[in-house]
Amino acid sequence: MFLAFNNGIAATAEEVTLDKSADGKGLQISKVRDFQIVNGGQTTASIYHTLKKDKSDISGIFVQVKLSVVKQKKNFSLIVSRIAEYANTQNKVSVSDLSSNKPYHIDLEKISRAVFAPHVIGQTNQTKWFYERARGQYKNARIKEGFTKAKQKAFDLKNPKNQMFNKEDLAKYLNAYEEIYDGKKLAIGPHTVVRGNQKNYVQFINYNVIKKVDNIYFEDVIAKAILFRAAEKVYGIKPNSIGDMRYITVPYTICLISTNTNNKIDLYKIWKNQAVSDQLKDFLYKLMVKVEDFIKKKAPGALYGEWAKKEECWNEIKRHDFKIDFKTQLKQDFEDPKNPSQRKRITDEETAQVRIQEELETLKSVPPKIWHIIEEWGRKTDLLTPQQKDVAFNMAGRIKHNSKISDYERNTGVLILALVVEKAPALLTDVDDLADSLKNTVNNKFQITLDLVKKIVAWDKKNKKLMDFQYLFMADLATGKKPMNKRNIELASKNLETLKKKGFS
Repeated sequence: MFLAFNNGIAATAEEVTLDKSADGKGLQISKVRDFQIVNGGQTTASIYHTLKKDKSDISGIFVQVKLSVVKQKKNFSLIVSRIAEYANTQNKVSVSDLSSNKPYHIDLEKISRAVFAPHVIGQTNQTKWFYERARGQYKNARIKEGFTKAKQKAFDLKNPKNQMFNKEDLAKYLNAYEEIYDGKKLAIGPHTVVRGNQKNYVQFINYNVIKKVDNIYFEDVIAKAILFRAAEKVYGIKPNSIGDMRYITVPYTICLISTNTNNKIDLYKIWKNQAVSDQLKDFLYKLMVKVEDFIKKKAPGALYGEWAKKEECWNEIKRHDFKIDFKTQLKQDFEDPKNPSQRKRITDEETAQVRIQEELETLKSVPPKIWHIIEEWGRKTDLLTPQQKDVAFNMAGRIKHNSKISDYERNTGVLILALVVEKAPALLTDVDDLADSLKNTVNNKFQITLDLVKKIVAWDKKNKKLMDFQYLFMADLATGKKPMNKRNIELASKNLETLKKKGFS
């Protein structure tokens, strides 16, 4: 009753190719470009877990699919997001999720992947601030780039989790920093931040998004994030906190500083130091104590949270004299007008070059032997196209001889690794053990014999520990379809090492 009880899947594509069906009576889809599921994530996950976790046969399950082909390339992202919005009316979908494909977010993501934070004293490596444009991007990137223990550690060092932020975080950091007016009407202030992530994000996307994102804008975004997080840390966590209104007091205090100093805080200084100054921390603490006390005393009926959501609350705070000289006490945190910062804009080409270099480093981190295994896997499973199999074979030679990798090979190689991570991650997770495995192979040249291969095939036929393509390879060796040459003995030895860890002796 799956078909009767389930709403199926709604998907979009840029283009589809139709061919005659096998029986010649109709048409079938043979190729889809840019396939995206916009509704049916739970359905897809249910099918996946039924197959993988429950080990059930799903070959008899049919799911209806509505595939919308969007031919307007100019408005492709907008139309897809609107289809997603209307397709998800039965489940709550956040506005931020539906706006992921806006150019602003895409550009900010590209910049975040290319720009390294300044080197900080006491830290051996430079890091990045990872902007998660779409939900789950950080986790997926960690899987794709960290396919070995060494690579995973390198990813974590370069992209520490505490420097990951999403769209709701972005809206909070930027909306809390300063007022935004729509004509004479106040559209954004700290009171909008207090209203919660979704309502705050709607105001952000409507009034606080710029058309052209560059590295200088990104640096200021991160400086505002550092300032907001520093205020949260200074406020503290129970029982060692100023009070129990951090979500209110922090945005109000930051916006009050910005308003009273005409936005003169040197954001570039915060970016360069990746921290706020000690005097600014002290100032934040003193001001937050006063702001929180004021809200508690003035809120009608002690409804602090509700009052803090209103523009009236913000206007009262702006008018109040807190007996603090903002400009004198924060002078050291202002930019020096006589010696302004010299900031260099990074071109789109430079941003692209950083991405290309990182992709090349990822491809080169996969040893030639693994590229040969990937090619073999692609041939056995038919999951790689003929062109991709050629690239996998060529990549082994390119890396072995340190020769130039063409743009076509780089782009195709990245796609191949993404497919391997999705379909057969075990091929890459063994990279760390490859050196030991090959060392064992050299030291035990005659360890792999035809008789041993036959025993491996018989054992694995019963225990099913090898992947399908690995088992088929060993079976071909056992029956003589593949020769017992040096390369095949090395691959067989690799499979033997894998099986030893899984009980074969």
